[in-house]
Amino acid sequence: MYILRISSVTKQYKVGRDGRKTVVNGVSLMFPTCGLFAIVGKSGSGKSTLLNMIALMDEPTEGIIYFNNENIHKWKNKRKEEYRNKDIGIIFQGNHLLENESVLFNIMLPALVGGKSEKEAEIAAKNLLKSINFNEKLYSHKCKDLSGGEKERVAILRALINDPKMVLADEPTGALDSDNSHKVMELLKEISKDRLVIMVSHNQQLVDTFANYIIFINDGRIEKIKINEKVKENGEVKSFTKLKKKKSTWIDKLSFSNFKRRFKRNIISMTSLIIGLVSTMLIVGFSFGNGDSVRNRSYHQLDYGVATIYKETSQSIPGTKMSLVQMSRPTLTEISSFQQILDRFYIEPNADCLLSPGSTVTSGNGVLEEMTLSPVYSYNDESINKNLLIKGIIPNEDSFENVIVNQTAYKYLEKTFHSEPIGLELTIHYDYENHYYTEETLNPVITDYFIFDKTVKIVGVVDDFNFLSVPKIYYPYIALKDILIDTFLVNLSTYLSTDITWYDRLLDCSNNDALSSYSYRLFLKDHQDIIYMSDYVESIDEPFKMESSSLLISDTLLDLMSAATIGMELFLAIAILGTALILGIISFSSYSEDKKTSAILTCLGAKKDDIFSIYLTENLFIGLISLILSLIISPFLSIGINKIVTHITSFENIINIPFYRFMNVPLLFPIILIIATMLICILSTYVPLFFSKKISPKEELMEE
Repeated sequence: MYILRISSVTKQYKVGRDGRKTVVNGVSLMFPTCGLFAIVGKSGSGKSTLLNMIALMDEPTEGIIYFNNENIHKWKNKRKEEYRNKDIGIIFQGNHLLENESVLFNIMLPALVGGKSEKEAEIAAKNLLKSINFNEKLYSHKCKDLSGGEKERVAILRALINDPKMVLADEPTGALDSDNSHKVMELLKEISKDRLVIMVSHNQQLVDTFANYIIFINDGRIEKIKINEKVKENGEVKSFTKLKKKKSTWIDKLSFSNFKRRFKRNIISMTSLIIGLVSTMLIVGFSFGNGDSVRNRSYHQLDYGVATIYKETSQSIPGTKMSLVQMSRPTLTEISSFQQILDRFYIEPNADCLLSPGSTVTSGNGVLEEMTLSPVYSYNDESINKNLLIKGIIPNEDSFENVIVNQTAYKYLEKTFHSEPIGLELTIHYDYENHYYTEETLNPVITDYFIFDKTVKIVGVVDDFNFLSVPKIYYPYIALKDILIDTFLVNLSTYLSTDITWYDRLLDCSNNDALSSYSYRLFLKDHQDIIYMSDYVESIDEPFKMESSSLLISDTLLDLMSAATIGMELFLAIAILGTALILGIISFSSYSEDKKTSAILTCLGAKKDDIFSIYLTENLFIGLISLILSLIISPFLSIGINKIVTHITSFENIINIPFYRFMNVPLLFPIILIIATMLICILSTYVPLFFSKKISPKEELMEE
């Protein structure tokens, strides 16, 4: 019975641009199930090429090679891998062992690739080693530390571990001395008693001593086949049990070995990945935390609950694209349509015309041009947050005798006067001229003057949100209201023959009069409702509008933060792409560096996916370590950054990494990080390797 049949096989190689060289020319051979066959001939005669085609390391240009009556070159990849791993055992010229791995692991490797468990493979490997009395002390030694004869015997045992039907040996004694050559040939002769051994050799003496059949080849053609009558058959060789499919532990072994061997390079990979992951966590933490941080900090404004409400109408100008916009104070009837919201506010006429925010503030002979006035409703109710006080006291009565300033004003005054601002007296002055039109010829305009001139003392300082903040003096609106109620328009009162106070005038003036400031002033009754200010503002329908200068500052900063987040996310996308690129380059470099190892594994029957998995496992291990280190580093880094930011800007927890809950799902963010890290590792491994040049086992092994 014939196990191998070669039918009219020819192999040609391209030479130059159009030329072709014939290396094997019309060879036809048939091989039985056992025996030692030697192929001999001069260098370049085609003997190694013929062996490579049988081993599926090369393909014939013409002709067919049959194994058990099957055309081996028409097999699908899965069957070819099985053929290399279980049906044949290859003894390469030059051994081609994994030099950095142990003797035992090298012999076990084909069994592990084929699916045998590590324990089963180890037992089989040790049985083989014991069968040739191999020194037990060398089992754990790396193959690079062995002698030439020892390496050759390890290579033979590796070829035998899966009990193949056929062993192919290319110049197995080429680099050995006479003594070691005989030991190797004796071993090959022994194993040929129950399987086919095809050997390529140039050593005619050894061939004549050990080969059953000698095939002479010259210029790619078979010259003759000689039956060697001198060789006698004796002895027997053990066979080995069929393999059982188990977990591919050899992949992990080689991956970990590669990781240690390329430790410095992998440190670069881990550093790159850690930078990418930590940046991701910090940027997501910034995106997640800056909104709450800004809002919480912006509540630190004593006048955060102060707003205005006005009516805005527009009218198109005929013949142009422009329109006129007119502001006016709403009527109380119009305001009542928002009563459900406005019940939370004190509604008062806006007195900014009588006491402007830009009133003149002086101390001694100096004008403090940067100081502004800002009303709060009262010092003594729930409309202000008294917890904002950081120095001094909050006055116990609503008057202009004692006032509060913000931190910006405190620092400004401290810098200006080089002294403690608490207790400092300031003078506030403002004049307003009011005209009442009578439509009488003799007395068409009645003019009155409101003169505000008060000396105030600073008694307290509040912690204020300092983004775009100006030096503010907070005064109670109630105190101003009392003054307006107690102060009369003398000329207008005389003209109308009734007492008219400035507060009456403010209430009764036209809604289009400048005195009205075209708006009503709103004061939040309970400062704890400031968290709803944005909702209150948005709930007012056109043509009415509600505005809060403090809320506007907060929204402006939130917009800036949003823009910064978009910029950071763009940077993050580039950083992640760069990280994946670095990992991909390193993976490709490692793959290229290990082409010989990959070629050996291919010849041992390893699947392409299994070979890729070696590098994937290495990268996943890098990814796992990087992720763990990143999860340790990022919280400490965020704490440090938050402390620095808080010291500089007063924003607290501007970076809040959502480890525990993200998008209202527990532990979602860490899960996303794990998936993203694994995905980066997978893509950075498979993409560059997928597009890399396909490994030719024959070419890689011939380069040695």
